[in-house]
Amino acid sequence: MQQDVKHIINIAIRSQNAESGPPLGTVLGNIGVNAIKFAKDFNEYTMDLPNYFKLNVQIYIYRNNTYKFTTKMPDLGYILFLLRKEEEYWWYGSYKKFYYFNLSDLLKLALLKFPNLSLKRSIKIVLGSVKSSNTKVKLDI
Repeated sequence: MQQDVKHIINIAIRSQNAESGPPLGTVLGNIGVNAIKFAKDFNEYTMDLPNYFKLNVQIYIYRNNTYKFTTKMPDLGYILFLLRKEEEYWWYGSYKKFYYFNLSDLLKLALLKFPNLSLKRSIKIVLGSVKSSNTKVKLDI
């Protein structure tokens, strides 16, 4: 299969936001790949993900100008940064703020990021990252 690959392109694309215009369309069009079809396929593939996820995409282009792409999920720290919420409270004459996560968001993240692990093991990984970022977890279930 490796001998059939003509080009390998590594690019970062936000989920649900692939467009057939420049720069992606220019790169794929110069190689001979239908950029409109790729954008449609990629957007359908990432339909279930939030549109703010930036995915690292590796596109394999074969000799007959067909393609196959693989995606890599964003890092756990990046997703936690996007999910954290801020709250203020009154403490001895001034407002203090702290960051927190909802437990339901962390459970969904554990299932999304580590689908091949058990929930018990994956939630320990996520909670370890939360603890190291000095944030709190709120029960919302």
